Amino acid sequence: MSTETATREYRWVMPRGWWTRRANYFWYIVREFTSLPLAVWLLWFLVEVQRAQSGPKGYVPHSSTAFVIFSVICLGFALYHSITFLSLAGVILHFKVLDRPIPSRLVVLSQFGAWAAISAVIAFVLIYFAR
Repeated sequence: MSTETATREYRWVMPRGWWTRRANYFWYIVREFTSLPLAVWLLWFLVEVQRAQSGPKGYVPHSSTAFVIFSVICLGFALYHSITFLSLAGVILHFKVLDRPIPSRLVVLSQFGAWAAISAVIAFVLIYFAR
């Protein structure tokens, strides 16, 4: 048997557009895609941090319409990514208290509560030090 024949026998190719055939596949791919614009935004943020090293006199932050629109889109992607991840916490995390399992709904609610609390602390710190 030639190498070409052996390769042809064992090769399985997923059809194009496989992820568009079912809604849950589609939303899974969308969720995975959200990391790309977030990575670009974070790289842009690192460039801004580098530019801010020259001090307040030499730094002019981006205030262009394109940057604001891109940031809002990235915020939407980040929220979608976070919500879908935290919604799975009840399936992934299993805790027992006094040999009784904690309901998955309570685990999910605690994750969202922690997310809200941490976000509030970060917002307070950013607003407080921005003055």
